[in-house]
Amino acid sequence: MSLLQRIFDPDTVEHIITQGLKVLGIVVGALVVNFLASRALRRLESRAGAVEATRVIESRRAATAVGLARNAVKWVIFVLAVIMILGEVGIKATAMLAGVGFIGLAVGFGAQALVRDVVSGFFITLEGQLAVGDKAEINKEYGVVDEIGLRTTRMILPGGQVRYFGNGTITSIVRYPTGSAPYLLMVPVAADKMDETREAALSILADFHTEQHVLAAPPRVRDVLELPTYGPVIRLEVDVLPANKAAFEGKATARIGELLAERGFPIPQGRQVVIQSDTAALEEREGGQQA
Repeated sequence: MSLLQRIFDPDTVEHIITQGLKVLGIVVGALVVNFLASRALRRLESRAGAVEATRVIESRRAATAVGLARNAVKWVIFVLAVIMILGEVGIKATAMLAGVGFIGLAVGFGAQALVRDVVSGFFITLEGQLAVGDKAEINKEYGVVDEIGLRTTRMILPGGQVRYFGNGTITSIVRYPTGSAPYLLMVPVAADKMDETREAALSILADFHTEQHVLAAPPRVRDVLELPTYGPVIRLEVDVLPANKAAFEGKATARIGELLAERGFPIPQGRQVVIQSDTAALEEREGGQQA
């Protein structure tokens, strides 16, 4: 019998159609199961996020664990579907795995990093070292934890950049429960040099952060106050990393005054740069965490 006759033989056609339908059924079944499992886990995640204010940390940990479980379930369903499809087309998964065992040995060393990342990801989640939404430093880089996956952890940096860390490469974690310490920096300014002084102060703060690594976010201009007996004052909002509050409080005022003078915008005589805790912003953050 020729090849074409074999292909168009009724029994062969029926067998191909039957196997194709079975494979299609497995694929559709896997997609449906994955959809239902993801939907159930998303509901758990939303419930975990709607807890009392006193359990914010537990809520974040629960949401992180659910997200990790969702990734794991997706991969388990995918692997099982592939094994079932191979079985339907006549390939025994056990025989195939035994046949490629030597290949597994060859690539095993290359997969060490992958295994390390996955194992580290489980321990990071199970031990509660990090949770989605945490403000933290990972390997001395500050940002907001956006996702903890099986292999990588994703962080949003203060400038909006997205940074990925292999879970196995994470060597240090510093968490900040309140995220940052808000301050108001009040800079006296000459009325005729308002814009130039403002831009110079922002630039100096950026340079100060590069030197000292103290800021959690870029500084912002809140407003300009016109004090009757003191003159105009530019108020800047500055978010400082909690671990570096002492360095900021002790060095920022003198440093800013010196650099403004060097750039041609000296502080008017009889006035000085003042730093004070932004209590209103702090109360607003604490209220938001309790909402």
